[in-house]
Amino acid sequence: MQVGYVLYDPETLKVLCLTKGKRAIELVDIKNTNNLERALCLKDLTSIKDLYKRFKKSVLAEKLDIVNIAKLYKHCK
Repeated sequence: MQVGYVLYDPETLKVLCLTKGKRAIELVDIKNTNNLERALCLKDLTSIKDLYKRFKKSVLAEKLDIVNIAKLYKHCK
């Protein structure tokens, strides 16, 4: 179980993850906890805000919110 903050799309219920090769980003459904384990999760709010500013230029990261991943784990169960 991860601890910290992730970038989350509340409209589609997807979380931002690195691809398997760790060279790109993708949005993944949070239907199960395995997908949450893949999420790009940072422990402090300052770091995730900085990352969000960088990813905001990407089409995938246009409408994302910063959410504590613990809330998403509760949503999966």
